[in-house]
Amino acid sequence: MDGGMHIHTGKTGVWTISILQEKVAHGGYSASAEINLKGQCRCKLVLAAPELSAQAGQEKLKQKCIDWINKEEAEGRDLSHSSEAEEA
Repeated sequence: MDGGMHIHTGKTGVWTISILQEKVAHGGYSASAEINLKGQCRCKLVLAAPELSAQAGQEKLKQKCIDWINKEEAEGRDLSHSSEAEEA
């Protein structure tokens, strides 16, 4: 497994994006990303694409995470607590 950590500074603070890439037997790209704000998990996203290289997949998943962050901030959600607490 491979992956990376990315930082995104948004309106509500510093977000971390942790990407964990899975090995794919027949090529392509498969990975999951965890999006955190203030040490709390806010969302998990997955990308699986047989036509993407590792580098292209990593960039696409990172952008997908940033798009999610921007949407959450634009909708003015209360981001002071975890999403698990919101669902309870």
